[in-house]
Amino acid sequence: MFGDEFHWVMPPSTSDTLAGSPVADMIGTHVPSDVVSFAKYKTAYFMWFWGVGTAGTQTLTVIPCDDAVPSNTTTAIPFQYKIVSATDTNAAWVAASTVTTTAGSDQMYIVKVSADDLPLVSGVKYEYAYSYALAVDSTAILGGCIIMMADPRYAEDTTDSVIA
Repeated sequence: MFGDEFHWVMPPSTSDTLAGSPVADMIGTHVPSDVVSFAKYKTAYFMWFWGVGTAGTQTLTVIPCDDAVPSNTTTAIPFQYKIVSATDTNAAWVAASTVTTTAGSDQMYIVKVSADDLPLVSGVKYEYAYSYALAVDSTAILGGCIIMMADPRYAEDTTDSVIA
């Protein structure tokens, strides 16, 4: 049995549009990842990456939701992140609630979110979240986002979808 579920998502390359988007500009002005459910997992990793893009920068955050429709909050929650910008090297995990990327090709920002950091609002524990990339310098970059759900709450031979 394999306990982790990998979920691939290619963020829209222009603000809020998926169909026909060129991958040559993954951010545009702002891009949300898919909303994922923490109902069966304790940890999510949002791996924002790009290969070419020496000038584009973005601010990364994580936004909690009470359901799969991200309409009720824009308040960022704490997360940890690390930067991978060279072969076989990693930076240490850093605690943050927002991080602005640096310009440069061949980078990966790994955003680690714990279900423990999802808020309790009016007696309801939020169990959904997404990562959000807001362009600071909207110069085109070629990249995407991979989401990995980890630390399953229950052992299962097959995994259920984590997106709505």
